[in-house]
Amino acid sequence: MAVRKFEYKDLEEVYEIARNSLEEDYAIDFFLYLWQFADAFLIAEKDGKVVGFIIAIKPSYQEMRILMLAVDKLYRRQGIGSNLIRELILRHPEIRKINLEVKVNNKEAIKFYKKHGFKIKEKIENFYTDGSSAYIMEKTLF
Repeated sequence: MAVRKFEYKDLEEVYEIARNSLEEDYAIDFFLYLWQFADAFLIAEKDGKVVGFIIAIKPSYQEMRILMLAVDKLYRRQGIGSNLIRELILRHPEIRKINLEVKVNNKEAIKFYKKHGFKIKEKIENFYTDGSSAYIMEKTLF
């Protein structure tokens, strides 16, 4: 498995992974928009196939915010999500804090993030388009 920067040719595969993995419904153009403004848009590739991705922005020099992390359902529990987080940190050594939002009922994702040192910091009511709430999770580095 290799991790590399997103390229335009990855758009369809990223969109399909998001559509099949995430509850929010994103237009394909949204990923092009994020590509322009994200500080990190990384792809996990296995045997020439995109199997996961992570998109993050830097609100400040030492802070990173993960906007999306998704792994194709057929490739989960193989360390791909972990590798994407690890690669994000390696490519941005200045980062001291990472945060993200996750649905409060997404037990699998919450468990995954806790395994990687993220802690629940706050709850935001009505965060998602379906009215569900989110936890803000945070990981401090160094």
